[in-house]
Amino acid sequence: MSATHMPDPPSASIINLTIADLVIYAVLLFPVIRITWKHGKSGMVCWPIFLSFFALRFVSDAYLIANRHKPEIPNPVVIMTNAGSIACMSLTIVGVIYEVNVMLPLPPKRWTEKIMLAVTHLTLTAGIALATYGGSPKQGAPGGVVSKHLNQIGTCLMLFVMLFGVGWWLWQTGKKVKSLKTHPNFHLARNLLLAGCAAFPFQLVRLGHSLTYSFTPYPSLDPISGTFATRLVLMFGMQLIVALVVTAGGWLSIGAVVNSALGEESQGPGPVTQPWV
Repeated sequence: MSATHMPDPPSASIINLTIADLVIYAVLLFPVIRITWKHGKSGMVCWPIFLSFFALRFVSDAYLIANRHKPEIPNPVVIMTNAGSIACMSLTIVGVIYEVNVMLPLPPKRWTEKIMLAVTHLTLTAGIALATYGGSPKQGAPGGVVSKHLNQIGTCLMLFVMLFGVGWWLWQTGKKVKSLKTHPNFHLARNLLLAGCAAFPFQLVRLGHSLTYSFTPYPSLDPISGTFATRLVLMFGMQLIVALVVTAGGWLSIGAVVNSALGEESQGPGPVTQPWV
């Protein structure tokens, strides 16, 4: 590609937004580390994944700032961090729902929760893998990507699983929480569940944007080189809202009683959820 056809470097507005993104997540990192420690083993399928999202944001933002004078073109770093961010936020919401179920009494067989966790993780990971590979730029290919059909299948799979699979699980978990108002973990579980419910629609918007772009790849909607409005509202805004809500929910659900410490009856507050050791 000749120099006359190379894209422009990112604008000052994009760089300022990236710097703001980096600073915000750097500040949020400290409470999230504490949340991860305090939730311990009960939150092992949620908070470590959420921390991974922060690492991806730091890499993505630092890379863009360091290369702010170069043409803004898709590259492996940007593509992988963007895909990883979407995956981490989706899996974090799944982890939130699973942890709510762990915090409350479970039947002798926990296969329902474990199966839902495995299925959602597998399908969301498959979806992001298909979308990332299929949506990778390829000069001369139809649509300018490796496989637009794989890209579309991947984005459809992610949105379908989140909307119907995770949405159904969220609803079922909500009914369970309402039926256990006398349990010592009720208020903490409700706080975490409300965070999952609040974050859910914003993550759907983020996935909806990916789906829309896979079928109608207008340059303005490009998640890597799109307009400032696209990045501000559909990417920065949606991700930040989800991150803030999940962080608040995690903070307000610290101190859950370990179910094994309750016995058959709920006797009141007990020890904090097992921390990492």
